[in-house]
Amino acid sequence: MNGLIKKLPLFIILYTAYSAYDMFEIHKQKLQEAKDRIPVLENQIQKSKQKKKDLKRYFQDIEEAKKNIELVAQEVEKVQRQLPSEISDAENLQLVKGIAENLNIKNVFLQPKEEISKGFYYIKNYEMKATGTFLQFLIFFEKIAENKRLLNIRDVELKQITEPQRGRFQLINSRVIIQAYRFNPNHKEDRGIDDIEKQFKEEDKKPAPRKKRTRKADQA
Repeated sequence: MNGLIKKLPLFIILYTAYSAYDMFEIHKQKLQEAKDRIPVLENQIQKSKQKKKDLKRYFQDIEEAKKNIELVAQEVEKVQRQLPSEISDAENLQLVKGIAENLNIKNVFLQPKEEISKGFYYIKNYEMKATGTFLQFLIFFEKIAENKRLLNIRDVELKQITEPQRGRFQLINSRVIIQAYRFNPNHKEDRGIDDIEKQFKEEDKKPAPRKKRTRKADQA
């Protein structure tokens, strides 16, 4: 018994040493696990940094796109303001008829047609039917284009007259669609910026795609 009592301090020392060694091994194992995780964490950090850079670049691109969109919209509105605020059928018909008659174009018939919305402006169509030579109509088209009023020749149909004619110049019948323009005071050019930001927010909310498990991982 006395022998056991004498050996008790030695047992305590050995047990303490064993416990300390065991704790050291556990600590060493945890330390190694932490070291093993460092490359993974570094990789995640690099990905996060890259994502941050990409986001900053993306937002810079959005801001640049906003500026460009705004400039384009302002240019459209500037062009819009250059169009007349209203269309006078009487004035336009008188102008077209005057040009045709000054060129000795015959059988002039004019009729206002529909007005069509094109967003920031309206188009008013006029139908003209008349008889003249090819040269007369060519000069007529040039006069329309040179006029200070914003007019456009949209459609031209020319048909040769088959009846015998006395003059040396061949007469033709024509049908012409002439267009006049006016701006739309109720139109504001859509920048589309809200749609861009909305689309970005929706993309940002989408969950990241799950990685597919490999066959090796399943077997493990």
